Amino acid sequence: MTALLILSLCNAGLSQSHLGLWIVRDQLYSKEKIDAFVEFAAVNDFQDIFVQVRGRGDAFYRSDLVVRNENLNNGWDPLEYTLTKAHTRGLRVHAWLNIYLIWSADQKPKNENHLLFQHPDWCAVDENGVKDIQRHSVDFANLGTEGIYLSPLLPEVRQYLLDVLRELATNYEIDGIHLDYVRYAKNCFDYNPVGRILFRNQYGIDPLLLTISDKSFYKGLELAEIDSLAQQWDDFRREAISKFIRDTRTMLKATKPAILFSAAVKPDPVEARKYFFQDWEYWLMQDWLNFAVLMNYSRDTDQFTRVLKRTNPAVKRDQMWIGIGVYNQSQYDAMTKTLLVLNQNFTNIVFFSYETFAKNPDYYPVVRKAFEIARMR
Repeated sequence: MTALLILSLCNAGLSQSHLGLWIVRDQLYSKEKIDAFVEFAAVNDFQDIFVQVRGRGDAFYRSDLVVRNENLNNGWDPLEYTLTKAHTRGLRVHAWLNIYLIWSADQKPKNENHLLFQHPDWCAVDENGVKDIQRHSVDFANLGTEGIYLSPLLPEVRQYLLDVLRELATNYEIDGIHLDYVRYAKNCFDYNPVGRILFRNQYGIDPLLLTISDKSFYKGLELAEIDSLAQQWDDFRREAISKFIRDTRTMLKATKPAILFSAAVKPDPVEARKYFFQDWEYWLMQDWLNFAVLMNYSRDTDQFTRVLKRTNPAVKRDQMWIGIGVYNQSQYDAMTKTLLVLNQNFTNIVFFSYETFAKNPDYYPVVRKAFEIARMR
């Protein structure tokens, strides 16, 4: 592998900048598409590419555990081909996996072995008792969620996902594992019956009862006790994901210690922890992740900057990579966001996603001017 990209940004108070690029799974349908994004990343001085090899409970690689993506043909291996091409050009390849989100389309998977069919009991349930698997795309849109999620509370789900990641780490010379949707759809999930039983066995109450607004229902309980139980329910759900992150780190150290472990996260740490039970600052402070990529896709400059300033000073800057959306704003706005990141002494940036650069060749040359400007300051 060639030497890593080092951009001298000393005048901006920066010593090194790592540039990353998210590659969405539709770019893995052919070798020609893979050749194109590898070439783009290499000639534009990117170091890391995050390649989506698990989109909706499927695989863009050979697996004994996960069904093959139904749009792939000819039996070839997109991940292996990507690794061969990318490593030749000095790029690090992070296998990007959507973890808990497993389906979103109204039309169900064609393969009867898909997890959606094999284990519908593993899927998430909301506080009204509605199962994700009963919803349609219009329901998800109205609810503000993305699709059908697995329940993080189930030990069987945790073990299955650990096995999936172990298989990937064992069989491929990947440089990193990058988790996405490693969270709940919203904080009104997950009331999966098994998760409720686990909580009740530990705390003596069905968490579904905690959603009832009429406090007179709780005979013999003080309001303070009810509030405490509600907090414990939040902590219980939050800890389920933290345990998965911790267990994954332990597994990777035992399987292939050199692999970098990262996650794409909600950018506002308070919102992430409270509404999605994604405690990524804690994960970083425990060194369970090598880094987190903050998906700071806001088009609004003030909101974008506020999120950067809400991060905990105790978390190292180089553990927080900043994700900038290029799909939803002009190249000039993206350049401004890049400069803001550099000026806040965040040195690592990931752009979402390659598709925008591929469709508009004039886009990225404008964005990269931010690095030239930073060098001159």
